[in-house]
Amino acid sequence: MKTLYLIVALTVSLALTGAPHTLSTVPNPKLTDARAYVSNPDDILRSETVQEINVMLDSLAQTNQTEVALVVLQSIGDAVIENFAIELARSWGVGKAKDDNGLLILFVGDQRAVRFETGYGIEGVLPDALAIRIQEQSMFPYFKKGDFDRGFIEGI
Repeated sequence: MKTLYLIVALTVSLALTGAPHTLSTVPNPKLTDARAYVSNPDDILRSETVQEINVMLDSLAQTNQTEVALVVLQSIGDAVIENFAIELARSWGVGKAKDDNGLLILFVGDQRAVRFETGYGIEGVLPDALAIRIQEQSMFPYFKKGDFDRGFIEGI
């Protein structure tokens, strides 16, 4: 019984202190709602922002079949954001496999980093140079002011 209590206490403690996420702890929004595209387990974004972005990304998916997943995390520990994004996109199956038309946008707060991981099927539409321009012109100015909600809405 003491062991069970200790395990529960440790789990609650880690959750409250914001333990770094691993690939297996990032919630996939598609598992609870097929029209959800945003994973925001640390509540960095307001729920209204998550809803607005979900509507935008669902509209994109309905229009041209491109699937975008937005993942907003406080920490992934010492993991490399690029590797984490690639593995998460593969694990979740972002985009249609035969078209490789997915985009995963990963934000990691404690690394102060954003990563756009594109499938080969959309690299022609969203090359690295354009992804960087979107981040620098549409997202980072708001992030610097602490307005992550507006930064993500403008970036999407």
